[in-house]
Amino acid sequence: MKNTPPPRPINRRAALSTLAASALITTGCPLSIPESLPEAVPTAEASSLPVETLVAETLRQEKQRRGLSTMVNGAWQIFHGILAYGDDFEIDTPSGRQRALTYFRKGGTCDGFRPMIGDPLSDPGGDLASDPGGGDERFGIRVDLEPSTKVGQGHRDQWLAVVAQTGLPVDASWVVEDRTLSVDDWVRQAELDIPLNYEAEFSWTLIPLSYYRATDHRWTARDGNTYSTELLLELEVEHDLSNSVCGGTHRLIGIATAMRNRIGEGNPITGVWADAKEHLDASIEMARVNQNPDGSYSTSYLHRTGWCNDLGETLGTTGHVLEFLATAADRETLQSDWVVRSVRKLCDVLHQCRDVDLECGVLYHALHGLVVYQQRVAT
Repeated sequence: MKNTPPPRPINRRAALSTLAASALITTGCPLSIPESLPEAVPTAEASSLPVETLVAETLRQEKQRRGLSTMVNGAWQIFHGILAYGDDFEIDTPSGRQRALTYFRKGGTCDGFRPMIGDPLSDPGGDLASDPGGGDERFGIRVDLEPSTKVGQGHRDQWLAVVAQTGLPVDASWVVEDRTLSVDDWVRQAELDIPLNYEAEFSWTLIPLSYYRATDHRWTARDGNTYSTELLLELEVEHDLSNSVCGGTHRLIGIATAMRNRIGEGNPITGVWADAKEHLDASIEMARVNQNPDGSYSTSYLHRTGWCNDLGETLGTTGHVLEFLATAADRETLQSDWVVRSVRKLCDVLHQCRDVDLECGVLYHALHGLVVYQQRVAT
């Protein structure tokens, strides 16, 4: 099964009859397909819309035109949808259409996401922590790593990073194997397991730490050593972006998320934080310098110029670079002509691909870039 290419987002218009019939035959639960689809804004009209309106319309159309199902799709596809749309992202499940995040929080699973009870957790004083709701001892939440499958978690703490970016509170409940735990239990398990990150890929771990912990946070991991957010940040800054997945944009997003938390705290930007800021500033400038005349970002990401006429590749690279910029750049930069041109180009590519099945990572990272851009410009 792991060698079978995973299903792509459902093209509702092209596959309406065959997909519904297949779902009935194989699962006994028809997909929830709307009777009518939103009309896409014509390209000529879209070019005259204010960019904020164009982004909102693009996000609305993509959310309504495509759909995923736990009976058909794996966690790789579904969690990327959650990344883009948060708690508003709905999926079809054996018990009907539900908000995906709510479904998983209540103990729902799918291929590629079957969380397990992790290690027993201690309170800060070293004693075994108890459940404030019922007096039971606390345990961590662990999710298996399934690299290269495009079904399960491809990077350590990837799904936890997605959950953090939805804005779910750290004390929110999460049911695992009929035991009610919390997001904090998941974070604490990730902290314990830092020595098991043999890939030295900490960008996804930095994201939940930046949402749920202070930037001076320190902890003791399973090897007895003390780790800190600053240490993980330093390791990420030292990595060669050109040899990192997706051109290093994920590493940069982790660094940028930590930096935004640091700035929000009002703490000084010195030491490793100054190095991180310099790294981010240089990467933003590389995105600008290597941008294509049509507004798309280089198909070589940040490292050199590059262009192709493949819309899927353009969507993937431009979407990932915009996602990084929307996270890292200040509001003035995000409103500059060169960034606005890339936003319009990305919306145009999505419009051209509206009736085409797209790989979920490419699609939903692009949409998440638009979501974060929309949030940052509005504040």
